[in-house]
Amino acid sequence: MENERIQELAEKAGFTNAARIPADHLVFDPSLRKYCEDNLCGNYAKNLSCPPACGTPEEMKARTEKYQNAWIFQTVAEVDWHDSQALKEVRDSHNRRSRTLLAQLREEGIEGLSMLAGPCRACEVCGGEQGKPCRYPKEQVSCISAYCMSAEKMALEAGLPYWCGQNQVAFFSLLLTE
Repeated sequence: MENERIQELAEKAGFTNAARIPADHLVFDPSLRKYCEDNLCGNYAKNLSCPPACGTPEEMKARTEKYQNAWIFQTVAEVDWHDSQALKEVRDSHNRRSRTLLAQLREEGIEGLSMLAGPCRACEVCGGEQGKPCRYPKEQVSCISAYCMSAEKMALEAGLPYWCGQNQVAFFSLLLTE
């Protein structure tokens, strides 16, 4: 019943795809942490949900190990890869839908460990930038990259597109459940 409800709510939320795979099929690769350390998104050592504050790759993986199911929510959108503002808007829209879905699921008693596409934006300015603790710890969410998880292998396992073609992008969020 829970699985059907999650699928139903994901469809109503407007995700392009939603799929469930066994959580132990997720692939973690600590070498992916280098992408966070390169600070391409500008949040390394600034956002409490991002490295290094969120934890080591090993600590992040350990947080996932009690869960049996990995629900993957995907948005595929037409966007010019060279338009960073348009990419950000699609990502932010995906994350807003994800947060809304996660809140609905919590209201129904379905909880777990969630991950979004890109850095946590629960606050306009993260407390980490001000040397303060998180103001909304229940809303704090790390991204898939912070977990050093291979989104490409996750998509392949779930039968979802990862490389969607020219001028299309795919964003993913996750909910791990027991």
